[in-house]
Amino acid sequence: MYISFTSDVNIINMPRLLVAFARGNTMLNPNLTRSFWLVVLAIGLTAGGTALIEANKVTTTSADRAPMPVAATLFVQEAGYRRKATYLGLVRAGSDSLIGFEVAGLLQTLPATEGMRVAPGDVLAQLGTDTRRARLDEASATLERVIAERLQAEHRAERIAQLVEDGSVSEQDYDDAKLTAQAFNAAEDSARALRRSAELSLDKSTLIAPYDAVVAERLVQIGAVVAPGKPVLRLVTAAGREAHIGVPIEVARRLQVGHSYPLTLTGITVDATLRAIRDHLDPATLTVGAVFDFSDQTIASVGESAELTVEESVEAEGSWLPITALLAAPRGLWDVLAIYADEEGHYRAQGESVEILYTRGDQAFVTGTVIPGEAVVASGLQRISPGDLVEPLFIANKTMADKAAL
Repeated sequence: MYISFTSDVNIINMPRLLVAFARGNTMLNPNLTRSFWLVVLAIGLTAGGTALIEANKVTTTSADRAPMPVAATLFVQEAGYRRKATYLGLVRAGSDSLIGFEVAGLLQTLPATEGMRVAPGDVLAQLGTDTRRARLDEASATLERVIAERLQAEHRAERIAQLVEDGSVSEQDYDDAKLTAQAFNAAEDSARALRRSAELSLDKSTLIAPYDAVVAERLVQIGAVVAPGKPVLRLVTAAGREAHIGVPIEVARRLQVGHSYPLTLTGITVDATLRAIRDHLDPATLTVGAVFDFSDQTIASVGESAELTVEESVEAEGSWLPITALLAAPRGLWDVLAIYADEEGHYRAQGESVEILYTRGDQAFVTGTVIPGEAVVASGLQRISPGDLVEPLFIANKTMADKAAL
């Protein structure tokens, strides 16, 4: 079933129909009575719904216009800030040496192991000695033969000298005998030198510790053929540690040799004395080396990191703001929401741009377009847009009146 209306029965004529129906006007078609009440009900529902929607619109608009409470802080301009800069270095041994053989040969034994403490004269490594011992034996035999020949030549020269006195031989024979003895003297000196060389070669086939040290690293393995001067072991002093830290030249100029500075090692902070500042500038890092000595009581491992932290002043106009007051923006800048009073005296948010110069914990030192002394939203920027009404609640119990008094 559906309801239809004649051209005389429509929404426009509805008031007339209502009056007619109320008076019992017989002009009204009886068939329309039931339809009439349905239309009245529909009109009532439509009108009520419309009124409810309009009322809701008014309520929502009022809520949008209500100021939003926000945490706020003041942009207090300062002439600069102090920052802590940390510079990284390494712990080194007081003496750190790469040692090897002075002669070539096949590495036969390597008793030194990493971490072993050694004393002066301890055997660290040994080359094969068969060839060198054979050369030493040959040089010794040559020397013995030359000595015997030299003694024989000297005795002959003495006998000839006696015969010269008797007139049995000529002076020329005596001169020849002396020259022969002198030649064997020279040959003996040469043979002694050869034997000494063979002895040294044999001695140098054994690598011994030059000082009290710890074996930090083995650089070759048994069976390797090593060349003269090739590093075999790395030794570091058993005691005495120092830190080498690269710092910029301007920082190095403020450090004082002989003064104590706190250095951070793994998990601890200890005092170390600045012993020297190198005069060589590292072209890669543009730093110079600062050398710090640890006390004998400090336990520091070679290769461990060491950090030097220094505080320095930086001249730059800006203000400290909470990190929560910043929103990332393009081109490396950051957005903040400043708070200003409109013509009606209402407080509204206004977007400004700043640049972060330095951060420390949950604070950032920034510079930008914010007017010094102006209030800015300290947190919750995601809930606010520029132009929104806000009710600033100042950090540190400041009020807007306090801000106006500044």
